[in-house]
Amino acid sequence: MDSLIQTINKLQDVFAVIGEHKIDLPQIVVVGSQSSGKSSVLESLVGRSFLPRGTGIVTRAPLILQMIRYSKEDRDAMLKITKNANIKSWAIFLHKPDTIYHNFDEVRYEIERQTDLMAGVNKGITHESIVLKVFTHLYDLTFVDLPGITKVPVGDQPEDIDEQIQELILKYVQQPNSIILAVVTANTDPSTSESLKIARKMDPKGERTIAVVTKLDLIDKGTIQDTTDLLCGHKIPVKLGIIGVVNRSQKDINDNKSMNETIKSEKDFLRSNYPDIYKKHGNKILAKTLQDILIKHIKKTYPILYKNLQDTKTKLENELKTLQTPDSKVSFILGLLKDIYKSYCDTIMGNRRDVSDKLVMGGAKIAQIINAEYLEKINNIDPLHDLTDEQIGIILLNTAGITSSSFVNEKALEIMISKQLNNLIGPSMSIVDFVRVEMLKIFDCIDENILEILKRFPRINSDVRNVLHKMLDDKLTNIKEFIESYIETYQTCLNTTNPKFLFQLVKSSTEMQESFITFYMSNPIGDSIKSNRDSEGEEKDEENLKIQHFKQMLSGLNDLDYTIGTSKQVKIHRCLTQCYFDFIREIILDFVPKRIYHKMVKLILDDFEHHLDEFVFTPYVINRSFDEVLVEEDGIIEDRNNVEKMLDAVNKALKNMIDIQCY
Repeated sequence: MDSLIQTINKLQDVFAVIGEHKIDLPQIVVVGSQSSGKSSVLESLVGRSFLPRGTGIVTRAPLILQMIRYSKEDRDAMLKITKNANIKSWAIFLHKPDTIYHNFDEVRYEIERQTDLMAGVNKGITHESIVLKVFTHLYDLTFVDLPGITKVPVGDQPEDIDEQIQELILKYVQQPNSIILAVVTANTDPSTSESLKIARKMDPKGERTIAVVTKLDLIDKGTIQDTTDLLCGHKIPVKLGIIGVVNRSQKDINDNKSMNETIKSEKDFLRSNYPDIYKKHGNKILAKTLQDILIKHIKKTYPILYKNLQDTKTKLENELKTLQTPDSKVSFILGLLKDIYKSYCDTIMGNRRDVSDKLVMGGAKIAQIINAEYLEKINNIDPLHDLTDEQIGIILLNTAGITSSSFVNEKALEIMISKQLNNLIGPSMSIVDFVRVEMLKIFDCIDENILEILKRFPRINSDVRNVLHKMLDDKLTNIKEFIESYIETYQTCLNTTNPKFLFQLVKSSTEMQESFITFYMSNPIGDSIKSNRDSEGEEKDEENLKIQHFKQMLSGLNDLDYTIGTSKQVKIHRCLTQCYFDFIREIILDFVPKRIYHKMVKLILDDFEHHLDEFVFTPYVINRSFDEVLVEEDGIIEDRNNVEKMLDAVNKALKNMIDIQCY
């Protein structure tokens, strides 16, 4: 049975083959500035010198380094190929699985060659990873080595090289399942460390960060106490630990100092300079600590990783269904059109099972548009907009002509009301347009799987949308003409004796009542009202009498001319216009939404399936164009292959995950 770390190695192999993916694997990500000693740390852990060296950016691609404690089977497989029993450790690249490297200088050359192949021969970087397996007798461990952080381009490096590197590093360290190994130099202020800045940004609490302090041998003797405080965790707030190491110097590298000699020198140095804490530091302690941390982290993140893989598998299977080539083209298109109709209707009627909790959509959006856009706009219209008292007086004089104006000038009232009701037409026309646009947008909210299928077949997608467009355009013209005609009816045919209007006068027009009643208190009818108030005092009878007086007044009685002045008439006609506008507004507010629902929304839903059959499917049958309309959009075949590869990778990963359950 493989170790936990080897199981994760297999997952890395699986997903490295397919390139970009969103699977968050538990792994150690190595972050450090250029010349921070990052490469030396990794080489000390591996026990071999194999990483490219030089000035500027050396690591230009993510290097997934898998240390594998080899088994007897692994060694036998190596011997079968190399026939060399003296080999103690060897390496294999995932991109060259049949080539075994036991000369680690050749490993370095292959890393450089593959990097140039992927990132170009200049100093640019790539997100594509190199997977290197190092078989050793030491331990199982895995890292992701990233390019060193730099701020200033050097030589022929791109001007935005710092941004490119930051983007690549953040891609790995922002994943919750990643452990951040931040490399910090002892001879610089840790508060300025770029690796720690990135770690703090992505892991503010330091819960998944471990710091490695390098170059302990390069500090002044007088700062050893400060360094001790640093190693004891007094300066860097990370919870997975801080470990100091002493790696090979450039002179050691030039002199080919062995790793065993380096480990011995490191131990002697730490014992001499940090006698109280030396047992907690050094490359051996680092290796064991990282191994323990990674194993615990794998166990901790297993449930999340497993669920992520299961969810990804389900999503990919559904996606693959939408990308499959249909067996029966006729049945496929007929079924697709029925699915389109059903999903469109369900979206408008609120019958979708996958109801969104993020945004209002479908029929609810139509209702929201009517309530928010139309009702609010109509209710905010001033009944007397652009109608002043002076204008009312002029209209009264001009409509009276050479005769004296009656108490209520019906011609003037009709002109004023017609003018004010015009203000209802514009918003009523606009709301029809808004609903039409929304019904087109709703098509883009139907089942995602159906939309994905339509993306594959541009001809069907275009034909279906054209049918919906034409249906809505036809309904648009008819409904707008009817609504405009409906409002014009109330402009030209006033009914001032309507009981509902009269009742609204009684309830709403206090100013007009006072003017009217003040005059009437001096005549028999007025006495009747007063007597009625004194004797009966019943509100209902009083309202009925008022209605009778309004009815007589509005029926054209002319016997009040000598008592009502122009100013009174202006007030009366202003109030009548306002009250009649409010009366008609209520009717329009009730009518227009109903008309839209009935003559646009409902009719579209009733006729959509029939139109799809008549104007899409039937022409395909007549013209025998099924092969033509099922021509896939460019790139669909590639997408299908990519989904199949990703699904295969996820299935392999899930199979490997079974091993983790045994621990």
